[in-house]
Amino acid sequence: MKKIIGIASAAALLLMAGLPAFSQQQVAFKLLGGLGWMQGDDYNTGVLGAFRLAKDTSDSLTGGYGQLSRGWSLQAEIVNYWGSHLGVGIGGGFFRVSGTSGVTGTASLPDPTFQFSSVYTPKISAIPFFINLHYRFQPAARLGVEVFAGPVFQVVQFGFRREATSSLNSLSEIETFNASDTALGFQGGVTCSVRIVRGVTFIAEGFYRSSKLSNIKGNWFLNSTTSSGTVTTSSSAYYLWSYDFTSGAVYPLTGYFDANGPTGPGVSNPRKAEINLSGPAVMFGVKFGI
Repeated sequence: MKKIIGIASAAALLLMAGLPAFSQQQVAFKLLGGLGWMQGDDYNTGVLGAFRLAKDTSDSLTGGYGQLSRGWSLQAEIVNYWGSHLGVGIGGGFFRVSGTSGVTGTASLPDPTFQFSSVYTPKISAIPFFINLHYRFQPAARLGVEVFAGPVFQVVQFGFRREATSSLNSLSEIETFNASDTALGFQGGVTCSVRIVRGVTFIAEGFYRSSKLSNIKGNWFLNSTTSSGTVTTSSSAYYLWSYDFTSGAVYPLTGYFDANGPTGPGVSNPRKAEINLSGPAVMFGVKFGI
């Protein structure tokens, strides 16, 4: 809450300082859409480790687990210009990365040989709110260039769903995890513009946004059915953990556990996992106004 109040107060002060610019009709509205990328960090490392583990312990394996990397993004911004060069923008948007991927295979340990499948569906949704300081210049009559930078506050939701089946003991499992959190960060970029008609400008924008989630706590659910029956467990206080699992080789994994973290044979180096939202974005859109 303190973070939200701080950003809202800063936005109000900037708008009040810029009131003279409004009277000079130095206001523009930007609407953009495009693609954004994120690093993923521990989540991506964990799914790569899970695939290596499945491959090394299987007789045959097809498919793979997708990483959190690229998604679509929308955003809008109101920019209040002070004179011919400086301006302040306030805006928000939406960014989402998701996908479904999985593996199928056969294994013979323990005997007898059995078939299995596992499907992962991760999802990251972020709503960024930002304040940018802009500096613009005009190299030609219809062409414009702006550089901008400023702080970002993001409301983030992370979701995960795993569906697994195995002919061994007629196993069928569904595991889900859903968490909400906030993150502070920074962004900076460049906007290139071409005026189409008076008051309407085509813009292409590239920027880099940095922020990270840690100590990710949420609701966890597991439904497991075997030939012996069905067991359902859940908790509202599970965390995303990162750890190493040793079984011949060392495999970096992620999983969902309570505050004590993962334990057991082969488990080492447990720590709360991080998901890095940082990455570039490329967007196109229209600016109305000046």
